[in-house]
Amino acid sequence: MGNGSGSQKQKVVRDEKRFVGRARELMILEQWFENDEAPMTIFSVTGMGGIGKSSLLSEMLSIAREQEATAIWMDGRACGTTPSVFMDYFSSTLGLELGLLNSQGAHLLSLLKSMPREKRLVIAVDNYEELALLESWFMEVFIAKLHLSGILVILASRSELSAAWRTHPRLYQHLVPLQLQHFTADEITEYIVTAASLKPNMAGIITRMTDGHPLGLALAVEAADQERNLTHAEWAELSHMISARLLLELTTPRLHPMVEVLTLLETANQELLSTVLNVPVKQEEYHMLRRMSFIRSAPDGLALHDMARVHLMRDFRQREPHRMQSMRIRIAELLKPLHEQACALGKRQIARKMLLLCQESMLQFRKYADVSRDSLFTPLEPMKQADLPSLHKLLEQWCEYSVEPWQAVNYGPFLDELALRYPEGIVIKRDMKGETIAMFITVLVHREISDLLLKYFPNEMKECFTPEELQNDPDESDTHFALLAAARDDVPGYTREELVGYMTLDRLSLLGDGARAILVATNPHLKLFLRSIGFQMRRTSTRACDRYEDQADVLELDLRSGQFGAWVMSLLHPDLPANAIQPRTAGTNSKVWSEQEVRKMLGHLRSPGELQEYADRITGVRDGIQLQLYVLDLLEGRIHGVSPQDQKLLHAAYWTHAGNPTAAAQMCSMSRATFYRHIRTALIRLARIL
Repeated sequence: MGNGSGSQKQKVVRDEKRFVGRARELMILEQWFENDEAPMTIFSVTGMGGIGKSSLLSEMLSIAREQEATAIWMDGRACGTTPSVFMDYFSSTLGLELGLLNSQGAHLLSLLKSMPREKRLVIAVDNYEELALLESWFMEVFIAKLHLSGILVILASRSELSAAWRTHPRLYQHLVPLQLQHFTADEITEYIVTAASLKPNMAGIITRMTDGHPLGLALAVEAADQERNLTHAEWAELSHMISARLLLELTTPRLHPMVEVLTLLETANQELLSTVLNVPVKQEEYHMLRRMSFIRSAPDGLALHDMARVHLMRDFRQREPHRMQSMRIRIAELLKPLHEQACALGKRQIARKMLLLCQESMLQFRKYADVSRDSLFTPLEPMKQADLPSLHKLLEQWCEYSVEPWQAVNYGPFLDELALRYPEGIVIKRDMKGETIAMFITVLVHREISDLLLKYFPNEMKECFTPEELQNDPDESDTHFALLAAARDDVPGYTREELVGYMTLDRLSLLGDGARAILVATNPHLKLFLRSIGFQMRRTSTRACDRYEDQADVLELDLRSGQFGAWVMSLLHPDLPANAIQPRTAGTNSKVWSEQEVRKMLGHLRSPGELQEYADRITGVRDGIQLQLYVLDLLEGRIHGVSPQDQKLLHAAYWTHAGNPTAAAQMCSMSRATFYRHIRTALIRLARIL
């Protein structure tokens, strides 16, 4: 599927999927192949989710192979976060394309150097934004390993490349921006005509209702292909939003279990789907999955489109949270031995899948990081120079509550210098309006950046690293030093802790390929959070990093020596510390809860001090804060016992819209009378559980 930007029309069917449009982009590719000089060129393909970036990359690679070029596809999410991991992945992918599976990476690179310039090489990197931490190395080292002619690098990302590319003294002249747009009215019509023989009235409805978003249009046409009996309002819904219900309606029921697996796994091939489901997935079923508009082919199997995965994940969690968690554990148990037996590249790819499975298990100690709600924000992205003023404001707020005044003076100049030399170390989160609301700074430690770190944070460096570690070669670096996570506290509907939580989980995913994270912490809530997910803590040798009465400690999570699988299973296992608090069974020392007592207790849910009088009635709960966390775990499905419907009702009534029954009833799609009736039943059931 594509979107043309010129008058020429393109109609291509590959792998039984339709490709329409993108005439301007394909023409630029054709011109590069026709150029005898073929200077090194870098295409920057950008656009919002679902706009067709991956489809265009796939089409460009197919055309490149027809031109007898060597063409390889790399997924930024699987490339790793260190130079050595990236090079292993690149060499393996290149060896697979050249049919030289057992060749060493150095041999393959020397082979590339010796290839005639007439033999073109096309390297496509999808999800390039995931390589933010490697950007300086990618520009200065990796690109330098390639020929100055006969090489085309295609980088696909949601946002445009950082300013470092446009201001680079050599690379800026090789850069060709390709920003993808929605379909025009003519292109919508052409897509419909090319896609299927629809009834005139149906084609007209789709043309009038769609806003030209390629994925939404593809789903609408697919629904029409299958002659779904959707109402006029539902056609409008298709053009403006992608819901889990509509996605599942477009999927044959026998494929639903496979879609569930793909919801939990980033990618899966036919063999892995069969293993997880414990039934053979037929070739025919696998091909049916691949033809679905919201499922794309990846180098190691099939993957849901990112937007579809978000909707299906939320739907699965709300419908059957317990079965969802059971599936996570089962999948992780199946992946753990595969991870231990895999080669280096395979190990890192499986590690990422396992890490994604356990992210939602990191829900303890929410006074520092809270990930109990779905994020409505865009993914983390590299900073741009235009973001610096807003980042300095964030930093000033962070310094007020995180460091002493004499320590704060270093952070502003450090931010400026890091943004200039290593901007990939700064990732940001934006709200729906595009405004910066949070940032996370973490750097890959090696000899080329150690001078900067020693200049501003000499005490922290001495506590965390030996002199030898600070002089590591960039290609061998495997340690991320976390400096800070800063977020605004005035974002409507979200607390600072929730924003920090989402960023922390995103940055922890960097460890999936076998790396180490280390930091110096003074915040006691941060220490509790990190220790709960496996970080080891040690005392600092001096008191130079302390903050007032808060003592500094070094926290480290080292996953470089084969401990990754055990770490993931400790997070996913049902006997987590967060789930260890169990309700007391009725006995001589327990008192039966009444409906009124539960109602009164829930009425104080936002005031831990008022909950103190109820704390001793739950085994293992010491105070009002622990009781608040325990009840929220029950109402949000992290502890089994409360049905999904009761969770939704009670959470809306006593947490999301506490004191506003009208809003709570509307959230549950009920009249107030029906809402009150169901709430009473839910309170009675919760009293029995307690």
